[in-house]
Amino acid sequence: MITSLVITAISASDSVSAGVVTFGSGGNAFNMDFTTIGSPGNAADTMGDPNPAGAVSYTYQLGTYEVSEDMVTKFNASQSLQITKDTRGVDKPATSVSWNEAARFVNWLNTSTGGVAAYKFTRGGGVDNIALWSPGDLGYDAANQFRNSLATYVLPSMDEWYKAAYYNPVSSTYFGWPNGSDFAPNAVASGTDANTAVYDQPSTQGPADITSAGGLSPFGIMGLGGNVFEWEETAFNLNNSSGSFNRGVRGGSWSSSPLVLSFLIRTGLPPTDEFNFVGFRVASLSSSAVAVPEPSSWVLSLMGLAGLWYRGRRRK
Repeated sequence: MITSLVITAISASDSVSAGVVTFGSGGNAFNMDFTTIGSPGNAADTMGDPNPAGAVSYTYQLGTYEVSEDMVTKFNASQSLQITKDTRGVDKPATSVSWNEAARFVNWLNTSTGGVAAYKFTRGGGVDNIALWSPGDLGYDAANQFRNSLATYVLPSMDEWYKAAYYNPVSSTYFGWPNGSDFAPNAVASGTDANTAVYDQPSTQGPADITSAGGLSPFGIMGLGGNVFEWEETAFNLNNSSGSFNRGVRGGSWSSSPLVLSFLIRTGLPPTDEFNFVGFRVASLSSSAVAVPEPSSWVLSLMGLAGLWYRGRRRK
């Protein structure tokens, strides 16, 4: 009961609403909502997979929702490179999108708004692997040869995704599931009620709409647990030194068991492959997407009080 109170307090605050960035133009314009992931400089979690995970030294933003089919359709109409996807409905998450295609989409978000591409493609095919940024490239980062450090929009790294899903910004600890609890959320087919997620459903059902993919995480992100798995930017082996390495995937899908949504489960898949249960979301490293302040003081006070009574919380 206390866990539900915490989530309700966060999601009910008027201050916790997504900032909106518009991409494309005319009939091909679409909006993407971003939510701020604060508490920079947080310590890593040492109890999940991988270990350690979740330490991020900076404030960033994460897509409040998964990328939808409509967004990819409008991307396809805006330039020559085409991304394949499933066709379940305009508001369904875009699935059967390879990591490389997701990276192409993210690159366009940057270049269409006057920015620098995040990922270095040297071939024209949509599913071709990236090359590594090299020391002679502007924006080269020796710590992450996949990502150009000057890019605004990126696929979330392992740590960025993990923090957004499991970190508790009030107590500076980590939860076991992305519903702000050490207990699995209630399984639903769709909806927005607190302490719910779209999982444990028949495989034939498919995912919910991106805006009805369950309750929010402590930071205010929807669908980090269930609905569809999501690509991480980071290689599964955590070493971003080859464009062909498997990429991290996590979060579970509409047909997953509860454990798959938890901090304990991470897997890897080839960046060229497409899966009808894997989608993605976008992270932003730009202040232009910062439209979400930290929870208001009354929310923090309520959460802190509730936390004193929540004995099931997992501590570092």
